[in-house]
Amino acid sequence: MLVIQNRVQTVRRILISLLGISAAFQSSFSQEAEEYQLKQHMLSEIQRYAAMEKLSKDATPGQEGFDVTYYKLDLRISPSQQTVSGSVRMIATSVVDNLTSITIDLMNSLQVDAVTVGGVSASFSRQPTYFTVSLNRAYSRGERIEVVTSYHGVPDSSGFGSFRFSLSDNKPWIWSLSEPYGSKDWWPCKDHPSDKADSVDVWVTVPTGLKVGSQGKLVAAVNNGDGTVTHKWQHRYPIATYLVSIAVADYQQVSAWFKYSSTDSMEVLNYALAQRLDEATSSLPKTIDMLAIFSDLFGLYPFVTEKYGHCQFGWGGGMEHQTMTSLGNFGEDLVAHELAHQWFGDMITMRTWPDIWLNEGFATYSVALYREAKYGVASYWSYMTGRMSSAKQAVGSIYVRGQDTLSVSRLFSGSLVYNKGATVLHMLRRVMGDSLFFKALKQYASDPRFKFGTASTEDFRSVCEDVYGKGLGYFFDQWIYGEKYPQYRYEWGTRPEGSKHKVRISVFQTTGTQNPTYFSMPVDIRILGDGMDTTVTVVNNAPSQWFVFDMPKAPTSVQLDPANWILKDATGIRVHVDDVAALPTEVALLQNYPNPFNATTIIPFELPTSSVARLEVFNGVGQLVRTITSDRVFDAGRHTLAFHAVDQDGTALPSGMYYYRLVVSGAPSQVRKMTYLR
Repeated sequence: MLVIQNRVQTVRRILISLLGISAAFQSSFSQEAEEYQLKQHMLSEIQRYAAMEKLSKDATPGQEGFDVTYYKLDLRISPSQQTVSGSVRMIATSVVDNLTSITIDLMNSLQVDAVTVGGVSASFSRQPTYFTVSLNRAYSRGERIEVVTSYHGVPDSSGFGSFRFSLSDNKPWIWSLSEPYGSKDWWPCKDHPSDKADSVDVWVTVPTGLKVGSQGKLVAAVNNGDGTVTHKWQHRYPIATYLVSIAVADYQQVSAWFKYSSTDSMEVLNYALAQRLDEATSSLPKTIDMLAIFSDLFGLYPFVTEKYGHCQFGWGGGMEHQTMTSLGNFGEDLVAHELAHQWFGDMITMRTWPDIWLNEGFATYSVALYREAKYGVASYWSYMTGRMSSAKQAVGSIYVRGQDTLSVSRLFSGSLVYNKGATVLHMLRRVMGDSLFFKALKQYASDPRFKFGTASTEDFRSVCEDVYGKGLGYFFDQWIYGEKYPQYRYEWGTRPEGSKHKVRISVFQTTGTQNPTYFSMPVDIRILGDGMDTTVTVVNNAPSQWFVFDMPKAPTSVQLDPANWILKDATGIRVHVDDVAALPTEVALLQNYPNPFNATTIIPFELPTSSVARLEVFNGVGQLVRTITSDRVFDAGRHTLAFHAVDQDGTALPSGMYYYRLVVSGAPSQVRKMTYLR
């Protein structure tokens, strides 16, 4: 939609010119806090108009035509009857012309008592998981719609609990945990992460003596004179529905302050049960350290004009509810994980559930970064060794596909989404190098296209490529969209040649999957000998490769990826040098396999020396249909490249005879033919 795209671009240009998103803008925490209000308004505009372009196809039918900008929850909770009643006010903008109805998510265990549109009573029809409201007229693109839903009932329970009534010391203890699809179990909303409201108010009326924790600032606690108190929380940042929360109990309150500049501080607030107050109090200094460390790594804590805090709830882990995480305990790693989500998950939310690793993988890896900054490199490696061990048990791709998004256990697989997701970032750090990797993280977190909005894997990849200056498609294809990990076997041998010792290393790789058939990675090889300790880095980009090095002394051992940067299994043996796979003596283009092939085939070739090579495919009449690899440097040895039967634009090729050509600098080109059968 060209008009919308132009509007987004215009808003971005205004934002950049007004705020100067540059080194100057990012130079101090206090300046960022001072300029928040203007910046927040402009970013909200970006997200609002961008939402018109991108409502996910897995949203509830009937929700494509409007973009939510505000919610006000005004709820009364009855612990004795275990019911919720009240109203939710939703303000939205029509993103289409002639909008005559809207659909709102709400489970039918909750009864809708009345709906008004623009203050006028409206008709609605119920379905098991939503209701459709007939608007009072046709709304044009850009018009504001105000819908108020009054309802009551017993909240439903799905996922990790959604909404729970329980007791602590015979006193009410009530809490919500809506991720992934549970918001509609207790309040009417547009329950999809791609549509973040610009702000939210959460008013909760409960019996006197109970505290309510929620998002933003507590602006009032009004005694109603009837044995109840209404707690009014106000949050003025964009927020996804699953991050809206309440926690109710006879909480004890303790707080400290995060001093983020010489003149500014933010409250860090803990609500805890009496028996856990000491633990909640002792966690505060570490939380403040975490805020400082993550602010250095990713940019200032994103909700600094309001607060950060924790509410104790009855679930065993934690949930990154925006500005007020819910915790089952105050363990250090758990606190760090949930705090990191305030950047990755809350400030930048995965646009759709298949990209949940952008939340969970990032938060898991952030624990390693916190440990490294707080306790040193050894603590980082100790933590990551455990994550990588778990990641080897992962099944499937990190990117959650198809019907798997309906499975809570698949979406939140510890070994796959959390630990392998964290391991991917660990490996990306090695590929990019520390300087560029951390620059990319901070640039991703500050990018106005995503900050306080949503992002996809491809968005993160594009930021990394911009910073790195090179393509990273191969890395994301194999580690995010692919499966498993490489299993290396390597053989090495040595013999004297003049004053040097020639070391030959053969590396063989299997994956146990066709997706991918092999992993392309920079691999460190450490060569040890008497008074010699040398590490060289090679690019392993084939199932089998040979590498030759001249060393001043005879090595006594060779180690592959000794620092454990790569998720892998590796076994190596020393063999007699004559048994080491010999390097090719000439350029050779070998026959593809399988041949004939269906969908994919492997094309092997050999190079006697490091060379610039290009591999191309032509159809039967000599027309170029695909460049498998443009001119690039390949090491000496055997290489294999996969050819998928599509042309340069990704269009499937017809069955028939094809030719593939190897062009190597300084050598005659070679051509072979292959047969494709669909």
